[in-house]
Amino acid sequence: MSFHRTKGLCGIKTLLLDLIYITDRELCMDQDEWAHRLGWTVTRTGFVSRHYREPRFDLLKAERTAAPALALAPVPDKRADGDVAA
Repeated sequence: MSFHRTKGLCGIKTLLLDLIYITDRELCMDQDEWAHRLGWTVTRTGFVSRHYREPRFDLLKAERTAAPALALAPVPDKRADGDVAA
């Protein structure tokens, strides 16, 4: 007897989860489509919540870490008379 009750509860749970998924997809469809057209990655993080990521940010980060650090040395102050200020 408990098998039939459990089966019914699983069916209701499945129906509710499907409704939540469909509602979530419908509410965020326009924004997700726009992001995909721009080439962004879209990660679903919860109900009606998304994480949008522009892949070019990863390229900028890679360029910054790959570029050699500039050596900052003091530049001597050259005056018109040729003397270097101390």
